[in-house]
Amino acid sequence: MLGEHALLVAVLGIAAGCTPCTAQSPLTYRDSTGTREISIVIGEEPLPAGSVIRSRMSDGEQHDVQIDPSAETILYRVVSPQRLIDYTVRREGSLLVVDGVFEGKPVARSLRIDARPWYQSMEWSLRDYVRSQSREPLLYWVVHPWEAKAYLLQARGEGIDEITLDGLTRHALRVRVSPAGILQLFWKTLYWFRPSDARYLRYEGVRGLPGTPRTTIELLGDG
Repeated sequence: MLGEHALLVAVLGIAAGCTPCTAQSPLTYRDSTGTREISIVIGEEPLPAGSVIRSRMSDGEQHDVQIDPSAETILYRVVSPQRLIDYTVRREGSLLVVDGVFEGKPVARSLRIDARPWYQSMEWSLRDYVRSQSREPLLYWVVHPWEAKAYLLQARGEGIDEITLDGLTRHALRVRVSPAGILQLFWKTLYWFRPSDARYLRYEGVRGLPGTPRTTIELLGDG
């Protein structure tokens, strides 16, 4: 159970990691887990109301998240050729409606949630929370892309750290993300954001069972 939830947060930190960016200025991140390394390119396509955040991984995965002007998710599509996944999720009130192909088989299901926001693109949707530098927990829903299930998470600001990116020391706001409820006592993942504009800079966490190598994700360049 703990491994599944850890994978949930970590995968979403990459796959739907929607950082403040524009279609003209995509951002590139390096994802390192043990000896495995991939690159992630993230760009934003503006819409009349909101935008679509497109994440492309060098291993072929694709994640598109449509958000409204308040940064809440209204539509999500995930494609993973390796996992035989290609499905969409859309919000209809208190339901998340899943439709497409999951593990090579047709899938059509509804996931019941509550009135809390759906933040599939956590790194983008948390920016107002980051700017506030609040220490109060923020609860929101996410969909685990490899399970097609919804989970309730919480974010909590923990203060300013000094981190090193590309050999340069930077000040960054640390945010802890964990499951809501009792599981928060057992594991966490950490995100760092630039205080001036809430840009996502770094991630650390374990995406699996105990003993799995720690994953780090870092912004390349100044962003």
